[in-house]
Amino acid sequence: MDVKARSKAMREILTRVVERAQGAIEVKVFGDKVILDEDVENWPRCDILISFFSTDFPLDKAISYVKLRHPFCINDLLPQALLWDRRLVGAILDHLQVPTPKRLEVSRDGGPQVDAELKDAMMKKLGVTLGGFRVTPEVSLRKDGNAIFIDGQVMEKPFVEKPVSGEDHNVYIYFRGGGGRRLFRKVGNKSSDLDPSLNHPRTDGSYIYEEFIDVDNSEDIKVYTVGKDYFHAETRKSPVVDGVVRRNTDGKEIRFITHLSDDEKTYAAKICQAFGQNVCGFDMLRCEGGKKTQIIDVNGWSFVKGNEGYYDKAAEILANLCIRVSSSPERPIPSAEITTKGEPPTWILKANVTVFRHADRTPKQKLKFNFPIGDVWTQPFVRLLNGEKEEIILRERSQLNLIALAVEEAKSLGASGDDLVKLTHLNTALFNKIDLPGTKAQLKPVYSKRQAGQVRRLTKLTLVFKWGGEFTHSARYQSRDLGENMKKDLTIMNKEALQNVKIFTSSERRVIASAEIFAAALTDNVPSHSNYSAPSSTPTLIIRKDLLDDSNAAKDLMDDVKKRLKILLRPGEPEKRPELTWPKSMKKEPVEEVIELLSSFRAIMRKNFETMDVDTIQERWCCGDEPWLFRERWDKLFEDFCDVEQKKFDPSRVSELYDTIKYCALHHRTFLFSIFAENAGRDQDPSQTQDRKLHELYGRAKALFDLVAPQEYGIEPDEKEEIGVLTSLPLLRKVVEDLETARNNGASSLTLYFTKESHIHTLVNLVLHSGLPIANRRIPELDYCSSITFELYERNFGRGNSDKEYSIKLSLSEGAHSSNVLDSALDARHSLNVQPRRKLTQHLPYSLVIEKLSKHFGRMTEDDDTGTDTPFETINARGRLIGVNDSSSDDR
Repeated sequence: MDVKARSKAMREILTRVVERAQGAIEVKVFGDKVILDEDVENWPRCDILISFFSTDFPLDKAISYVKLRHPFCINDLLPQALLWDRRLVGAILDHLQVPTPKRLEVSRDGGPQVDAELKDAMMKKLGVTLGGFRVTPEVSLRKDGNAIFIDGQVMEKPFVEKPVSGEDHNVYIYFRGGGGRRLFRKVGNKSSDLDPSLNHPRTDGSYIYEEFIDVDNSEDIKVYTVGKDYFHAETRKSPVVDGVVRRNTDGKEIRFITHLSDDEKTYAAKICQAFGQNVCGFDMLRCEGGKKTQIIDVNGWSFVKGNEGYYDKAAEILANLCIRVSSSPERPIPSAEITTKGEPPTWILKANVTVFRHADRTPKQKLKFNFPIGDVWTQPFVRLLNGEKEEIILRERSQLNLIALAVEEAKSLGASGDDLVKLTHLNTALFNKIDLPGTKAQLKPVYSKRQAGQVRRLTKLTLVFKWGGEFTHSARYQSRDLGENMKKDLTIMNKEALQNVKIFTSSERRVIASAEIFAAALTDNVPSHSNYSAPSSTPTLIIRKDLLDDSNAAKDLMDDVKKRLKILLRPGEPEKRPELTWPKSMKKEPVEEVIELLSSFRAIMRKNFETMDVDTIQERWCCGDEPWLFRERWDKLFEDFCDVEQKKFDPSRVSELYDTIKYCALHHRTFLFSIFAENAGRDQDPSQTQDRKLHELYGRAKALFDLVAPQEYGIEPDEKEEIGVLTSLPLLRKVVEDLETARNNGASSLTLYFTKESHIHTLVNLVLHSGLPIANRRIPELDYCSSITFELYERNFGRGNSDKEYSIKLSLSEGAHSSNVLDSALDARHSLNVQPRRKLTQHLPYSLVIEKLSKHFGRMTEDDDTGTDTPFETINARGRLIGVNDSSSDDR
């Protein structure tokens, strides 16, 4: 399936296989559309097949393909069915004399069902008899509750209760004296929960009861094989300990490499060969100081994640195996019929159109001023427009000084009252922030509508003074990784698309920087042989303000939404809207809890700034930050949350709080934990001294954000759709145009758009409300580098393959995101890696997708008075990479 075949680990290994073979190996990914919808006669022919069971994968169909085409299988398909039943796995391990924990079985289903063909195959290969009817045993709990009787046999607590299905991860551990722990497939940063009431074993199915092993160092071990002679093993914290999963910047569980003993290597080789799985993973426990080993599960196809050495070795072994098989005299020779007919028609990726959000940035802060055009004192600011009819941006120090002069002139022209107070605040902010990275001022004029014979009048002028929002060093790594991953994916799926690349970007510096670094990664470090293709030159970036920059078209509607969100955040209000209520685990509503926590942190921070040498807390600062800027940023948050009435609370502050916590956790974690530690300065680990209060704050801020952020672009479905139309309809129209062009032209293509959060959210809303059948409507948080992808697939068929059929599949990535950012392991990059795409739709007919996405195209859009008359600008990406503090690039 695509989710496995196009995963990062698989891409890393397959691209290395191709590179190592220097053009002798071609990789074909069958893809979901072929696997699920096509008869096996229409599947591509291959010499060597990598195929393994995963969710929704039709194993029986794959077995039929192998019988038809006779490829060499890296992992035998028939024995993969053994892994579905833990009783069969246990029987094989016992036959191999591989050590396992003592176990008893309760079969309430008549015993494991084994296909006759599989039963015969295992008898011939191993001499083992599998299956057979089993009578349901008598099961009872001893009176003291500390042991279970199964047909007279006793298993003392603690013991482990496993469902017989290998796909069921709801494993329970029962403790002596009562209580237990419920294990489950990892959700966020949790893998198990303690349950004091867990006393009685389940009676609703078939289970295996295993002796609980007291393991060394509270760790279990994951072992990975590539063939019978290469093994890689990693330890991880056992889920039995506390159920908390520690993750790295890839979002993967933190593990440590360990070496296997000679006996353990023997067990690994036996498992690999007996189950017929060259690439295989299994779980192992060590106890008694490493003297004893127990195998507790066999998983089948498994790759190590994020280990370059493993990728290299696995690729070497698989490439050598492929070459050896292809040159074997036993390799079947294609029949004359096959040679004459050629390849059967199959689906290939024709075009990829992806819209990205920009990479990581520093927190944004701003001051906003609306000037009454009729007042004389506003004229100095009107003159700053210099006759321009569209938004202008002042970034250089000399330009920002013009605003300071306008402020002084406005004061002399009679500005008074609240207006004078605002101008004073503006002047103070200018003085303090004029030299900070990212400082700029935007002048946004609004003119009357065009009417024949009338001059357009200036009706409104807004000045927004901003600082922050700058491209970080982490963003460089994220953008580079995005480009490299895209290159590797398309090298496998359709390398011709890399010869026809177009990249569009908004005019904002951080967006342009993301696009430029991505474009460079898409083209650089390319091996010379022909099978690893890339664009012949770095694509030119095209700035499209009309598609990808902000507009004011939806401003009034979004302002109305914000007013209603204020009401929804008042105590008791969410209860009137069940779909907007908070998580049940919260004792109070998050706004109240956040205010209480922030009030506490405000006092702690003030005390620590007075009593600690804050300059020595953290050795290095990145992103142009310093302790005083950290304090200013948090003081503003304290003021916005703690010093206003809750009914006047501004929902937009929620995103600022959430973004600031994440930013500080990634870039200034040492300072964050220390400055908010109640007992700081007493020779204690600051991350342990504040009773995880920061984790509480993060949890509450996240709950608030999950409610507010999606609703900022519309609360009701009609609003979401309307705001989407007003904000991103031109972009959606262009995406559809790209898909139509790719369908009608012969060449494969890759088209990319880089923009900001608002366009990603509103574009996704347009898709969700288009009428397309959405496979998963639970949309994740759309973090930095999030994306929505439209993939066009093509199949040639008919006489001479002259007829064509098309399909479109949509997918979504949450971007560089971690659900556990405060505990994620970091390196000097301070970067979270981008999460893989998840399916948004199944493969759908081309005509249906185009019809649904085009539902609003008939609407006439009004002239955007703040839009640009020159929406196209180009940048040569290779000649100019933007640095973190590069002021040579400006918002246009």
